[in-house]
Amino acid sequence: MNTLLGIANLSVSFPLSSGLLDMFSADREWHLRVLEDISLDLGQGETLGLVGESGSGKTTLARAVLGLVPRSAGTITFDGEAIAGRSDRAFRTMRRKAAMMFQDPVASLSPRRKVGALLVEPHIIHGEPLIDRAEAAARLLALVGLPAAFADRYPHELSGGQARRVGVARALALNPKMVLADEPTAGLDVSVQGEILNLMARLKGEFGLSYIVVTHNLALIRHVSDRLAIMYLGRLVEVGATADIFRMPRHPYTRALLEAEPIPDPRRRRASLAIEGEIPSILNRPVGCEFHTRCAVARDRCRGQAPEFTRYAPGCAVRCHYPLE
Repeated sequence: MNTLLGIANLSVSFPLSSGLLDMFSADREWHLRVLEDISLDLGQGETLGLVGESGSGKTTLARAVLGLVPRSAGTITFDGEAIAGRSDRAFRTMRRKAAMMFQDPVASLSPRRKVGALLVEPHIIHGEPLIDRAEAAARLLALVGLPAAFADRYPHELSGGQARRVGVARALALNPKMVLADEPTAGLDVSVQGEILNLMARLKGEFGLSYIVVTHNLALIRHVSDRLAIMYLGRLVEVGATADIFRMPRHPYTRALLEAEPIPDPRRRRASLAIEGEIPSILNRPVGCEFHTRCAVARDRCRGQAPEFTRYAPGCAVRCHYPLE
């Protein structure tokens, strides 16, 4: 499989300014390290799931890939070309071939513009000529199963599922090769979730799209992704084929996430929580393996030495001193 997106050693940090911090350490610049040393790739026509608890850095990574969040280190290669700089101009060419579906479908649409104008906006931003804007909007609406009359509606006149479909249509406006979908079914009824997933699968087959799907819903991602990337505190802890990870997770955090999934049977109850303890603050990361404070199998080495991200097979890697068998 040819590689469409390559990420190497990507990190994202933000400067912190505080009266107390500046008072006691005027000669030191403080940074909030959100993402640390992320290396990942996406193949053409592949669906990659980014999974982890809230605050693990999934959305930040997706935004950093498109330059919506500035990276502090690392390289990004897309469609065979390196993104040389870190400014909006450096990402402009890439954004013609890559699009993002934001988590809140209504909030991502301007309330002052009608759906038709929102759908053709990517063409205007990138200077793509359009002979008939109304026809282009109707074509995009038809792709996602909405009638052409929706072009005259405002975002507040749409249901959650309809707004999500408009977001999908807008993402497809410039015929991208890659779509980053941030929680594509969040806040939707179960039946509507299925419709959106089926729509995304159909469009993937029609246009050869590659997806990065950000989610904490393991039941969803199990059925739509080819590979999984598990994140914890802004780091990748495991990457591998979806079927293999569900069958035999190698990182204790991955296993805990799988065991924490709700059981759709009221007669079956868990004796204890799969993951215990609080998520540490990224302002004060634990020494050694950052998961050791919540890990049931942690040893002395885990508390003092950070594990390397070790590849054990093509496209598979784990960050753990003692991977599960």
